[in-house]
Amino acid sequence: MKKVLNIAIVVLLVWAAFCAAKPFWYRYWLGIEVETAAIYGTKNSIKDTKMFLTLRMTEEGYGFKGEDFYIEKQKNNTTTVGITYLDEIAMFGYPLIPLEFTIEKTVREVAEML
Repeated sequence: MKKVLNIAIVVLLVWAAFCAAKPFWYRYWLGIEVETAAIYGTKNSIKDTKMFLTLRMTEEGYGFKGEDFYIEKQKNNTTTVGITYLDEIAMFGYPLIPLEFTIEKTVREVAEML
């Protein structure tokens, strides 16, 4: 009986660690998508970058659209793409800790190297 209880506690701890790490893992992968959009934005217009973001978010299964992101493009083709969103740490469907994340990536256009 004690062995079963120990296994149950270990499984619960692993599940809790997974639930706590999930929003941060999500933020990491979303950050990669935002950086990809910023790179795309150095060569394309803001409107095209928003369409690209909408397509990428749909393909990857994120719940965001291009309009949810802010995009700034400077004269030297430096592009900044960012988003602020809410997430939470939840276990068994019950929210435990609300979190607010801001992801912002700035990329400068690089001339092609031959």
